[in-house]
Amino acid sequence: MQVVKDIGRAWAQLRNNNSGLAYLPFWRQLLEMAALFLIRGIGPGYYLQARWWRTAVPFSDKWDHVNKKEYNAFIDRWNLPGYQKSSQHKVIEKAILQLTSVPTPEFIGFLHPQRGACADGTPLRGLADLEALCRRLMGQKVCFKLVEGYGGAGFAAFEIGEADGRPVFVHPVTAVVTPVADWHARIEKNADGYIVEHYLVQHPVLSGIHANSVNTLRIWLYQARGECRIAGAFLRVGRKGSMVDNTSGGGIFCPVDLATGVISHAANAKNPLDTMTAHPDTGGQISGVQLPYWKECQDVAMRALQAFPHVNIAGVDVAIATDGPRMIELNVRPDQIGCARLNLPLRQVERWMRGD
Repeated sequence: MQVVKDIGRAWAQLRNNNSGLAYLPFWRQLLEMAALFLIRGIGPGYYLQARWWRTAVPFSDKWDHVNKKEYNAFIDRWNLPGYQKSSQHKVIEKAILQLTSVPTPEFIGFLHPQRGACADGTPLRGLADLEALCRRLMGQKVCFKLVEGYGGAGFAAFEIGEADGRPVFVHPVTAVVTPVADWHARIEKNADGYIVEHYLVQHPVLSGIHANSVNTLRIWLYQARGECRIAGAFLRVGRKGSMVDNTSGGGIFCPVDLATGVISHAANAKNPLDTMTAHPDTGGQISGVQLPYWKECQDVAMRALQAFPHVNIAGVDVAIATDGPRMIELNVRPDQIGCARLNLPLRQVERWMRGD
């Protein structure tokens, strides 16, 4: 079984660690894993992701984490199901954020075969509309995102060029040239469409770590009784030249100190015992890096959460441009593994939200 292999690998790393990590005896870890799985329904894989072998984590905190069924019920109690779609559809989400003056990447249009339109109201439905838009944006870099996409699926970014009198897309990393007509033929049957935005130029501090991906903060936060609290944050960074930073797509995550905005380290999303102080591909420094505009990033995340009705807990993705943060996406049902990475016991969070 994979989980047995994962436990064995983690224990071997702990035995051989040269950094002096303090960890619980293996018999204690095994006993805790069994109790949490049999009574609380929290599996050993979650235990390892949360690094609960650390002596500094009280068992009471581990007990107050939730299993998958409890997590989904928690989300539906605090984010009313009828309102969850308001942030899961990127066009609706963009409209709400812009109406409430939350800074986002600049909107160009909504590409859809029946309902598509540019920001100025001109149609953006077929190939002719897309090519006309590209001619207006010649030489600029744009990105396309699935209106209902997850984990970076369907994301594409291009610089707009011209060949033989017709617009083409030039991949910003590989420089591969794709005729706009060829790209449109591949995606035109997508039922939901794409949101089109100007590509965000990230702050040099972030591009110094990994320039090909826009590296975003995932900020977990919740609110009740007019008070908003930030539970934790980590920076997500792309790998191996990828243009997406999602950990599900192979990226690494970097915990951030809430008080200072300083990155502590980077870790492999599949095995958080594999830690690093610099990016494994670029050599860019990670540990000790001060994130620019850290206070502003927190403010943008809170304003974004407060903009959506009947949504009280979220994982908010924030990018940092040269002139400040930009809200990228609000996730009303963020990947639960984030609770493990941030040591976020949701039963404690819920007691605060109820006012217990």
